[in-house]
Amino acid sequence: MFGKRPIARTLILLLFSLVVATAIIAVVLNMEMRASADEVVLTIDNEPVTVQEFQFFLRQNKAWTSSYFKQKHNADYSEDFWTSAYKGETPLDYARQKTVQDVTRIKTEQSLMKQHGIIQDVSYASFLRDLAAENETRQQKIREGQPIYGPQQYGADSFYSYTQSMNYQRLIDTLVKQTRNSLGDKELKALYEEVKPEYFHLGYAFVYEKVTASGTESSRTLNTLQELVLSEKFSVEEAIARLSPSGVEVQKDTLDIDTKSKDDDAARYLHDVLTSTQPGEFTAIQQDAEGSMMFRLLDTRDKGYAPYEQVKASLVQLYIQKQLEQQVSQKLHNANIRINEEVLRSISF
Repeated sequence: MFGKRPIARTLILLLFSLVVATAIIAVVLNMEMRASADEVVLTIDNEPVTVQEFQFFLRQNKAWTSSYFKQKHNADYSEDFWTSAYKGETPLDYARQKTVQDVTRIKTEQSLMKQHGIIQDVSYASFLRDLAAENETRQQKIREGQPIYGPQQYGADSFYSYTQSMNYQRLIDTLVKQTRNSLGDKELKALYEEVKPEYFHLGYAFVYEKVTASGTESSRTLNTLQELVLSEKFSVEEAIARLSPSGVEVQKDTLDIDTKSKDDDAARYLHDVLTSTQPGEFTAIQQDAEGSMMFRLLDTRDKGYAPYEQVKASLVQLYIQKQLEQQVSQKLHNANIRINEEVLRSISF
């Protein structure tokens, strides 16, 4: 009976030792996890990308990857989704490879920004310091009752996107200042001819008829009128003369959206409707408290292109932007990318 006490004491000591050992292991593992965030998963032209930075971009590809596998393989999300193979493709591997591509492009752009003095440090640690400083500045302004523009606090995703786009535009602006005096009309006019349909087309003006009808049967009246015009190839005036309906009026007009106020919602709505309408077609019949109305497009008039001299400054911007895109593509093609495959395989969501 007395021999059980040493056994109990021994068990207690063993349990205590196990708890202490577990705590020590947890601390060690936590330290290792913290250290792993600073491990380099790949280098791009000797510029390191840490696990922490890579995971930041990997998270951004989570929804994209899920959507891709749903559309291509009809794969539904489950506990083992990321490690399951779908016709040879694994979601986690796909997300990792896409992240490698994304990070490589971003770091290539940032290397050009650094080269031209837009930024000094392209590391993720520097970005986190800038994020913390920006949010502290915003909180200080809030405490002092000063106005702030944008969010009260930036999240990492939105701040990265904002700073990257702003720095890229600053890079373009810098290159424009360096290059615009050396650009001649030969290069710019060639670019003008290439891009004017996309960038400098002035749009269309529309010649149309507005047909209105009043009364409780206004909608039916316009339907009948429309059928007669389309079946007999009549004009609206000829159809009205044939049917002799009461309370029907037709008015011819021209719509050029550039002459309308930005607050003219009715004109903008009609412009959108007529843009997708062919000459001779009617729009849908609309009803209000006074009756019904419909529109018939008569002609679409092409307004041509903005003249070269008027858009020359924009052409310089476009020229530099295209040159920069080519430079980025060339650097991507020649990039020296070294991946630590062991570290890469250890990264997950």
